[in-house]
Amino acid sequence: MQEKKQFPSITYVGNGFRVDIRLDRFSNQFAKAQWWLGEQVLAGCKPFMPYQTGNLIQRSYTEKNGARVVFPGPYARYLYMGKVMVDSVTGKGPRKIPVGPGGDYILRFRKGAKLVPTERRLNYAQPQATDHWFEEAKKRYGDSWIEGAKKIAGGR
Repeated sequence: MQEKKQFPSITYVGNGFRVDIRLDRFSNQFAKAQWWLGEQVLAGCKPFMPYQTGNLIQRSYTEKNGARVVFPGPYARYLYMGKVMVDSVTGKGPRKIPVGPGGDYILRFRKGAKLVPTERRLNYAQPQATDHWFEEAKKRYGDSWIEGAKKIAGGR
């Protein structure tokens, strides 16, 4: 069940009169605008996110009725920062772990490894993929996100 936000009233007192403005009647519009904005931000980020297996894009979601966009796990942080990470103790990257015949493998760091970034940038396979994908999406779509949210909230 979607929780309804309580909006405070605004009171102005001056020159012998008092004005109370209650914003509760707009809560439904504000909630719709927030949900819409969260979904737009998520959709806008996807073309700029690195894509190898699709796991990161498939697992990304919005929560708190669109107020928060989540790119889950340490994997997302690693890709978002765009730097090659190494084990802080060994200074080495992940090991290749075979997953069956045919030469397929997965990459894994040692158990409990604390990772630190290097100065080397990650290389993404897709030409449009970039680190800090939210900033790229905001640069491209930010004005339309603002206009859309204003329209839904009743600001235009």
